[in-house]
Amino acid sequence: MAEHIVSLVIENIASQMVDEAVSLARVRDQVEWIQGELRRMLCFLKDADAKQDGDERVRNWVADIREVAYDAADVIDSYILKKMRQKEKAPIRLFNRYPFFLNELVARYKLNKQISRIKLKIHDISNGRSTYGIENIGKRVEGTSFAVNSLRERRRSYPHSSEEETVGTDEDIKILEDQLINGELRLSIISIIGMAGLGKTTLAKKIYGSSNINKYFDCCAWIYVSQEYKAGDILRDLCRRVMGLGKAELERMHREEMEEELSSFLEQRRFIVVFDDIWNKEAWDDLKPVFPDTKNGSRIIFTTRFRDVALHADPRSRPHELCLLSDEDSWKLLSKKICLEWNAMTSLPAWTEELGKQIVKKCRGLPLAIVVLGGQLSRREATYEKWLKVLQSAHWQLLQDPTYCIDILALSYHDLPYYLKPCFLYFGLFPEDFEISVRSLNLLWVAEGFVQPRGQEPLEDVAEDYLEELVGRSMVQIAAKKFNGRIKAIRIHDLLRELAIKKAKEDRFFDIIHGDVKDCFLTRPRRLSTSSGITPKARDSSRIRSLLVFDQNEPILKDLKKFKLLRVLGLESVHIGLLDSDVGNLIHLRYLGLEGTWLKRLPSSICRLLNLQTLDLRSTLVDPIPVSIWKLPELRHLFFNKIREMVVKPPKDVCLFSLQTLQGLCIGQTSSVELGLDKLTTLRHLSLVGHFTLQEEAFRRWIFNSKGLQSLKLDARTRREDVTMVTIPGFMDFSSHIRLNKLYLGGLMHKLFDVQDFPPNLTELTLHGSFLMEDPMVTLEKLPSLRVLKLKHSAYVGKRMVCSSGGFPQLQFLKLSFLYSVGAWRIEEGAMANLKELHIVECKLLRIVPRGLWPVTTLSNLKLGYLPHDFEMKARDRKGENWYRIEHVLPV
Repeated sequence: MAEHIVSLVIENIASQMVDEAVSLARVRDQVEWIQGELRRMLCFLKDADAKQDGDERVRNWVADIREVAYDAADVIDSYILKKMRQKEKAPIRLFNRYPFFLNELVARYKLNKQISRIKLKIHDISNGRSTYGIENIGKRVEGTSFAVNSLRERRRSYPHSSEEETVGTDEDIKILEDQLINGELRLSIISIIGMAGLGKTTLAKKIYGSSNINKYFDCCAWIYVSQEYKAGDILRDLCRRVMGLGKAELERMHREEMEEELSSFLEQRRFIVVFDDIWNKEAWDDLKPVFPDTKNGSRIIFTTRFRDVALHADPRSRPHELCLLSDEDSWKLLSKKICLEWNAMTSLPAWTEELGKQIVKKCRGLPLAIVVLGGQLSRREATYEKWLKVLQSAHWQLLQDPTYCIDILALSYHDLPYYLKPCFLYFGLFPEDFEISVRSLNLLWVAEGFVQPRGQEPLEDVAEDYLEELVGRSMVQIAAKKFNGRIKAIRIHDLLRELAIKKAKEDRFFDIIHGDVKDCFLTRPRRLSTSSGITPKARDSSRIRSLLVFDQNEPILKDLKKFKLLRVLGLESVHIGLLDSDVGNLIHLRYLGLEGTWLKRLPSSICRLLNLQTLDLRSTLVDPIPVSIWKLPELRHLFFNKIREMVVKPPKDVCLFSLQTLQGLCIGQTSSVELGLDKLTTLRHLSLVGHFTLQEEAFRRWIFNSKGLQSLKLDARTRREDVTMVTIPGFMDFSSHIRLNKLYLGGLMHKLFDVQDFPPNLTELTLHGSFLMEDPMVTLEKLPSLRVLKLKHSAYVGKRMVCSSGGFPQLQFLKLSFLYSVGAWRIEEGAMANLKELHIVECKLLRIVPRGLWPVTTLSNLKLGYLPHDFEMKARDRKGENWYRIEHVLPV
């Protein structure tokens, strides 16, 4: 983690030397010296970070580097803050320059003094490497620390199944055995993936020991790979297990001989080999030539935490992803573990079930945690009081357990590349069981400076790749997905969250205030998450860079001036009446999240936030919108209120040349597209409400020129007017918008666009209140990439719809709601060949003719709402004419 901290400080200093060239001009040499020294230290940190868990001297040395990097960042940022304040006051002192120059000299003197202290610290740290005998960090322990290597050795697996301690795997075993025995004849790699402690190895053992598997395959081998593998050792292990070669014979053979002998031996047999705990692609690449593909049904099984490792080995085989246990299965596993420890001679008392189910809830379905707590309970007297104590201290027990439950999870953390470690730790800032919006998370990571530039690629896209990598490493769980395959919301398992908090506190990355805790600033954290409204002391607040508030209190907001170096201020869903004008003094602020605060007014000082990247005003009552926000040069994402419509009047000299997201903007009769908004051509996500036809030509030209758009929402249905009176602009040509994949059109449309006028790569389309007279399916079914279609609130007012054969080739989700006049819907054979989910709501005249949904064989989820009573009842009772038409759909 220290490697990332120092890297980040170096990058920030480099960017500040450019962005703040004037402010830092007179201290440039000193700042560059610090940057150079930190860069030299960075060379040692990669090795040191990996070894600090097993060596206290290394851990202290790394901590010293981390602190001096933090100090350097604070000193430079504080100096820039003072210079900015002096610059703002300069016009007042135009006729009395003496105080101005005096203040500048004092500020520069203080900076030089602080930099001198940092220089001394850096010299001490450099000398400390030899003083404490850690000058050859890279040679001390090959690879990683002794503690980590010891843990990996203890985790070494052997192919012996423990049937009594597994539950909920019957379906997994059935699926995997079928793949292994009845799958393709080619050599296939079947991967079992999931987070640490989920039972991948246990499941593989059960399959490996299955009588069906032993009968089908001629020879088998179980190989434990681990993170620090050696290809030669694995090859010798394979030869010993598969061919029965002895140690002396193997020592006389070169690697090439072993590979040739083994490959020839396997060529004549149907084999199955399990590679347990494989961490990287290179391990498979080293061993792949050994395994011949004679098209005889041979198999290889991987257990791994990494989806990309599985797909790299065999892109044609879908990885088998394990799920967390249900509450019922969790209780079964706990009781089995306890009874096993008691030699199954004693049954559990009746009262244990209620408490036991509460205990396993703390484990959130993770088998490793359940087994650990089961072991704890089995060693205690079976009394209500003893079990209650385990329930009350479950998380503490898991963190302290001698079986290293948390350390096993930590192996995944240690394996993360340096740029992902802060991203993972950041999850610990959010409350337990919190569902985190991916869009918000990505914007927070960018504001924090975690995301490294990759050429011309937007930082937000890089952040999305970071998240995908964490998901692929089984570090976080997907809570919700969009139909285009992108992640919508994320959550983290409680134990991984505890790991993140533990590591973050060790590195002073963040701290958490909750309840009545009054003094949790002993660690002097860089970030703070609070759910209590407690205000930290001023001396502690000055170091804090991020403040996330998750409560309904606002005392902490009255002291914003204390947080002078703040980069992130997240106040989502904290009800506040006013925002202190001191927020304008937070010149380093990048992210200001006010969604759900119901704030009524933004202070005029907001114009001073020249580094602000994200301003979120959704679910607020801010009125009027300050004109100054249109002149914030670094603003990338601007969210207006989507609950209450307000007409926003941008000025003529709009300066938002980096703006990517503009959401909820209401265009009124006096708003001028031509004199302001048309300058915003870097937009990727645009959502507008209002009177588009009043400036139709200018509006159409603006949209046409915005070629980077990825999502567009045009809502002409204002709440102040009747829906039929407001229209979407007539002819609009989206054929050149190759990046536009999501389109929402709300309001009266005289005619649907022709197929060639739609975006060529459109995947999601919503029509709302369009009052189309002609069947839209005739046109829409020809869109080649369309996956999601929603026709809502009289989008179509005709009486008949037809989906023809071959139409909607990619459609997966269809929603028909409040289509009051549609009476007949004909679905031909071969239409909607990939439809998975169908919602029909408030379509009271609708009848599906002649064969109902029978032609749609892929449908797996059907939701009906406010339909004719007899239609719904026949569907629910699985009888009658309507049920015949949907009987293959599950669930109903």
